[in-house]
Amino acid sequence: MAKRYYRPELDALRFFAFASVFCDHLTFVKARWFQPIIEAGAFGMCMFFMLSAYLIITILLREKETAGTVNLRAFAIRRILRIWPLYFLVLFGGYLLGHFYHGSATVPGRAVLAFSFLLGNLYILHNGWLGPVGSLWSLSVEEQFYLAVPAIVRLGGRRGIIIIGIVAISFAYIVLLRLGFHGAPSRVIWVNSFVQFQFFAAGGLMALWLYRRTVLLSLLQRAAIAVAGLAFWFEGGQLFPLQTLAAARPLPLVIAYVFILLGTFLIFISILDIQIGIPRPLVYLGKISYGLYLFFLFFLWLIFDTSDRFPRMLFFQNHKLIGIPLAFGLTVATAALSYHFFERPILKFKERFETIHTRPA
Repeated sequence: MAKRYYRPELDALRFFAFASVFCDHLTFVKARWFQPIIEAGAFGMCMFFMLSAYLIITILLREKETAGTVNLRAFAIRRILRIWPLYFLVLFGGYLLGHFYHGSATVPGRAVLAFSFLLGNLYILHNGWLGPVGSLWSLSVEEQFYLAVPAIVRLGGRRGIIIIGIVAISFAYIVLLRLGFHGAPSRVIWVNSFVQFQFFAAGGLMALWLYRRTVLLSLLQRAAIAVAGLAFWFEGGQLFPLQTLAAARPLPLVIAYVFILLGTFLIFISILDIQIGIPRPLVYLGKISYGLYLFFLFFLWLIFDTSDRFPRMLFFQNHKLIGIPLAFGLTVATAALSYHFFERPILKFKERFETIHTRPA
């Protein structure tokens, strides 16, 4: 068993990605200064994708270096144990919730079927957004990408990663041009697997480029790179506002995604291998970020979208400076309970299938 591979700064980056996505869903906040944050916040999802691929490809490369091969069965078991238990708990919990509270919380049976086969993004593409379980679409995209990646690393090695990375990024922009020429709405573009695969591909190429290397940058350089990355995100949000229902145009759409990709890369690099102590609360919030991401829509829905059945919730809708922190606090509390009493025992069992030990459960 090789030495444990753990990067605490990436836990902080996970929480930043979640916080960005959380802000993206505060569309009921009408303050003008907050609108660019809402529009750019969605790109926290792109950060999740890039971060996931970077870590997984790095671990697979280490496994191949240590063991001489990649154990595909063990990889599949690790993914199932990490993703599926909480994923299906939230999915079927949301389905049951829809039976007691109709309307925005309803999860049709065919949606459950699509999400059960990890095709949730395709369901949303054709049928529109769901309520509290809507965030699960991204897990479908992630698992679709990882169907092939371990075999590529095992059989193709570094060359295979380079080829699949270049092809995935190139094809993403071919798809974007096609969607732009057909005037596709933002939802259809956003949940498209081939569009999002570029961020996994970029994360994999970064893992290959930085394998066994350290990013040596001063704090001032890191701050400048992070600001540049955020600027690209904000500009991308202006060119491709996810909240609008207007059809996208080809050139602005392609430029927007170039900005989003560059911004995500720069923000990622700005934190990688940073040589300062990461505050423990940030590391912990990153540690429970999977639960944060799966639960936050439920609490936003509960507080801001249920006044017809729970009139007392109108207080929080009229006092958003109280309602938003309450939703966030309940999300953190629920994710912490989920991690310690539901996810952690499964993660400890998952360690049996690791060649490279990662973060301790």
